[in-house]
Amino acid sequence: MAIGPWSVNPAWQNFSSLYREASTAVEAPTEMEKSHHMTAALYFGIAAIEAFLNGQMRTHLARAKSPEDIFTTLRTGRFLKKLTAWPTEITGNKSPISVEALELIKFCNDIRGDLTHPKTSGPDIYEKLFEIQPTEVVDAVAQYIVAFHQAQGSHYPYWVFGWNYLTPRPDSHEIVLINDQQFCHSLAALGFNVPSYDWARAEQWKNTFLASVDGYVAIRNGLTSITGCEPKFDRFPFQPKLCRRWWTFEHHKSCGHVSEQSLANALRFDKA
Repeated sequence: MAIGPWSVNPAWQNFSSLYREASTAVEAPTEMEKSHHMTAALYFGIAAIEAFLNGQMRTHLARAKSPEDIFTTLRTGRFLKKLTAWPTEITGNKSPISVEALELIKFCNDIRGDLTHPKTSGPDIYEKLFEIQPTEVVDAVAQYIVAFHQAQGSHYPYWVFGWNYLTPRPDSHEIVLINDQQFCHSLAALGFNVPSYDWARAEQWKNTFLASVDGYVAIRNGLTSITGCEPKFDRFPFQPKLCRRWWTFEHHKSCGHVSEQSLANALRFDKA
């Protein structure tokens, strides 16, 4: 079986799964279903952070260490040490992650450990699980990744908002990674004040909004108020679209599908 493009970046894949499970937990009609999706969210959330840190550390060590030594460092490192010590070791700067977000991640990791290796009868673990708001887990993990990039002086990935690009096809759909310039165009199409078609001004915008926790919070708040996805244009039916509910059948039919009518409209544009 062919492996799809969604598998090329473990941090992205795990974070996307975290966002999906947390969103589903919010909508779950019963405690049983909520506990299931919240448990999955915790697993994916911790996996996203560890995958992200492992990737960053691998790049950091690549010039000085052998592949065997790098593998040993990544395999034997304890999660809490990676969480607290690796950002400074890699970037040379202290991460600006908030104490509240860091403590929530540690709390989630503790619950995940108790769910994996239960040491009591069980109900007390699930009581702790229900103390956590699903969206707060997503935000804490996202802020951790963003704060790392702020310390590093680099742009954070757009996928920390949980939205993904669906590739429209006549009979299939997949999520794909796209560059942050296209993300700027998508935000502009959604109504954000982004100078996406002016390269120099777009770079300044990215240096302000895609390089800091404050910028992340501003975009996150804006996306939270939006109920639709990136609009389609008749002329470009196969253009990937930024979708807020990329895992649902309804959005596969809208954002991830190319109808015969849309193809006919595009052909008319080409002839014109």
